[in-house]
Amino acid sequence: MIINKPISRRKALKIMGLGVLASCIPTLPIFGKSKKEKKKNAKRLIFYFSATGNSLYIARQIGGETSTLLSISQEIHNEHPKYEAEEIGFVFPIYCFLPPAIVQDFIARSSFKADYFFTVGTYGAHHATFPESFDKFTSEHGVKMNYVSSIQMVDTYLPYFDMEKEKAIDKKIPENLTVILSALNQHANYIQPVSEMDRHINEGYFRSSGRDRQRPTVTRSEKIVFATNDCVGCGICTSVCPHGSWKVIDGHSVAKGTCENCLACVHNCPQKAISIIPTPPEPEEQNRNARYRNPNVSLADLIKANSQY
Repeated sequence: MIINKPISRRKALKIMGLGVLASCIPTLPIFGKSKKEKKKNAKRLIFYFSATGNSLYIARQIGGETSTLLSISQEIHNEHPKYEAEEIGFVFPIYCFLPPAIVQDFIARSSFKADYFFTVGTYGAHHATFPESFDKFTSEHGVKMNYVSSIQMVDTYLPYFDMEKEKAIDKKIPENLTVILSALNQHANYIQPVSEMDRHINEGYFRSSGRDRQRPTVTRSEKIVFATNDCVGCGICTSVCPHGSWKVIDGHSVAKGTCENCLACVHNCPQKAISIIPTPPEPEEQNRNARYRNPNVSLADLIKANSQY
């Protein structure tokens, strides 16, 4: 499905149905093993968070055919968050040079046991001090990273980037991914270096933006996004939001609740009916008609990963 092509309410609801069906699959036995048993005995266990599919795509490439992938948006609700595998990895987008708050919360409340820990952050413009700060964060929560790196992808933050221009940039994803895969398969010990320029970018951003230096993107959804009159009430926004902060009321989507600022709702709306509320000093959207989802990831994949209903 092409995300920028408007669809009918009936077709949108059909897509949602596929997503709901897909979300049931992990509860079924896999080759005679329960989900719990498979997690415990996995060789490579990867936790991911993804709003537009970039990080899910990278997690799949790293995982291959033999790894177990688990959505952080789902596992955050696990009442007994204890995980064990030979290798444990984390893949997620870098927001304001930091892991998303939902990733921070998941790691802080969970227990992990593995011989090898790795992290790959996806970013659009700069990773800045992310490798260093994330290594410090996990160490404070009992996880000593063996490998922390990042990979540049399409930057999906609409106030600053035009998706059509971003998609046209060759960011050498296959080449960079090959380097990462080789390092992980050799159990390389590597924390991506942070330069003085990276530190300058990091400090300049937080000083000028005034954002919280620990959880810079968390806010209230009603202050960030809204559904325009183009909304047909299909409810896809309710299913791709990792916090379940959208509801359809009288045939129109309404945002209210915690917002990760991931923009999953904006990018995945088939009608392009969700917009960002301009919040000075940040600019308005660069291209109101341009939206993005990783071409290798389906809408049903993101519904399965993020739906809270």
